Amino acid sequence: MIKKYSLILLISFSFTQDIIEKDIALFIDSINNRTLDLTIEKDNVDSNAQLSVLNDKIYFDTSSEDGTIAIIDSVSIVTYDLSNEVIIMETVDNTFLDIFNSNNLSKYKVVQKSIQYGICSIDYKLESLLTSVEFDINSKEIISIEVKDGDVVLFKSRIKDISGFNNSIEGNNFDDWKVLDWREVK
Repeated sequence: MIKKYSLILLISFSFTQDIIEKDIALFIDSINNRTLDLTIEKDNVDSNAQLSVLNDKIYFDTSSEDGTIAIIDSVSIVTYDLSNEVIIMETVDNTFLDIFNSNNLSKYKVVQKSIQYGICSIDYKLESLLTSVEFDINSKEIISIEVKDGDVVLFKSRIKDISGFNNSIEGNNFDDWKVLDWREVK
């Protein structure tokens, strides 16, 4: 009889975790045309940032911290350095923010899951990057993300708020800015 209940509990737990993975994918899909207000943690100092998603582009605004806004699509990053009036263009295969593009989540492999006090922690792996997501099961929202490459933390943040799409870069005139084009020509 104990084995029967153990099996039911194991199946129930496995089913719940599969639902949570789908809920995480739905949350990432839902942030298209939205902005996440983030608290970025780096070297024991918190700073504010905004991450906005529109179609296949990710807008990462850290202008309050380092004066930059990066626009990431599937093959490139364009960084606007507001302090130095420079636009930097680069070719990329992956970035640590790729998980926010709903098309990319399927590329990640789940390597660890745990649930404690209504919070599900899932570790996703893509090449050398390990992305740890904390997901609130009740609100069905991601509450924090940490990305590591080996032992190096590339990105650690908590989501403070979600609002309508906000893009502070559109409508600006960059005609007089210096352009550094580091894209690979194929």
